[in-house]
Amino acid sequence: MEDTHKLTWYLIIVNVAIFLLVFSLPEPSNEWVFETFSFSYETSYQVWRWVTSLFLHASASHLFFNMLGLFFFGKILEDEVNRQWFLAVFFISGFLGNFVFMTTSVGAVVGASGAVFGVMGAAMLLNPVKRIHLYVFPLPLGIIAITFAVFETMVVFFQPDLATGNVANIAHLGGMLTGAIFAYFHDFKRAVKGTGVLIVCILILIVLAPIFVLISGIGTFILGFVDAAFGLVLYGLADLIGMLWV
Repeated sequence: MEDTHKLTWYLIIVNVAIFLLVFSLPEPSNEWVFETFSFSYETSYQVWRWVTSLFLHASASHLFFNMLGLFFFGKILEDEVNRQWFLAVFFISGFLGNFVFMTTSVGAVVGASGAVFGVMGAAMLLNPVKRIHLYVFPLPLGIIAITFAVFETMVVFFQPDLATGNVANIAHLGGMLTGAIFAYFHDFKRAVKGTGVLIVCILILIVLAPIFVLISGIGTFILGFVDAAFGLVLYGLADLIGMLWV
């Protein structure tokens, strides 16, 4: 069957290509790229950073988990909305996620996390019963989305030092909320129904919490190996490309 999720694949390819290019550069040039194209409170008036920061990732692991989320949630959202809506959700969620982060930290932020969480926020309301295999086991999108949301919320409110440090959790929440709002504007009735399904998902998570903790633990363990292999391949390719600059 032909894969019609072109925007999702294009975004993944662009992010991976930029990562390889940036990490193939000599260290001074690499540092210059992050200083010039990241987003922060002090540089927020430089509009190009709103976009460029979304395509920079600090490590292979950072890239892997963002692209994993985009792969699963992006394909679902592409099935539900047209290209204009999809791109609007992705970029505006990314922009607003960064601006929310800016209100809590003066540090720089990079990565597509806010954009990916925005895609998830819209997808979870428009099709919360769609089954995906994010943690090896087939689970409804609603269950996975709620789990992500609870984790991010707990980090933001109970571990603020982590939330404003290397991991911009507050930007994730800002992006997810933006995506959810888009879902209501796109199809209000479906979004309302999706909200009802998410409430049911919350109740299921409460009742079956030990089972989902086990599933999450197994999935995280497996993804750790995949993440490590992904990093070895990417850094190896970056080193090969880096030979061009010698």
